[in-house]
Amino acid sequence: DMAELQELSQEHIIISISQCSIPGISYVDVDNVRGTHAVVSHLLELGHRKVAMIAYAATDVLIANYRLHGYQQALANHGIGFDESLIRYANFTSESGHAAMADLLNTLDELPTAVFVASDVVAAGAMQAARDYGLSIPGDISFASFDDLPFARYLTPPLTTCSRPAYEIGTLVGEMLIDALKNNVKLSRSVLLDSKLVIRESAAPYRSS
Repeated sequence: DMAELQELSQEHIIISISQCSIPGISYVDVDNVRGTHAVVSHLLELGHRKVAMIAYAATDVLIANYRLHGYQQALANHGIGFDESLIRYANFTSESGHAAMADLLNTLDELPTAVFVASDVVAAGAMQAARDYGLSIPGDISFASFDDLPFARYLTPPLTTCSRPAYEIGTLVGEMLIDALKNNVKLSRSVLLDSKLVIRESAAPYRSS
């Protein structure tokens, strides 16, 4: 809860492991807009033009909003208009990803040829929904995601995603916290690490058939 976090920040040292817009709270993360832009651009460069998105949470969650913005930027940079009907919102879980993907498949007159899911956890459920619908991945529909959690490489097929270097983030947060405690000062420091597009077998070139 942002209001509670802001209240806590008045008296406590807080260092976040995700981007935070509250003044006085330091954070370490990747650039979620830039990372998402890279993943969605990859799908577009494979020839897909109807790319849906499943956000991993409502856009009042800051990171979910950043990833939606990266999706919109990638479309705009490739000359493709934003279509609200291609957006669905999940709720952090694989089950919510399954439900969001099922809703896309059951309500759209023309199915997307690719889907960007803003979290590997949510993507696992979305991919299963596509299979339940009788679609092959990536033959009928391509998937790409964000986070590169350890299980992503073991999905069927292995998931194209954007890596978020969790170990490096945790290490830097720990160092910042120790420094703040040693010096008894509240830091105001924002660090964005590089992310990396990880290409696997869940996304393939667009086929008109």
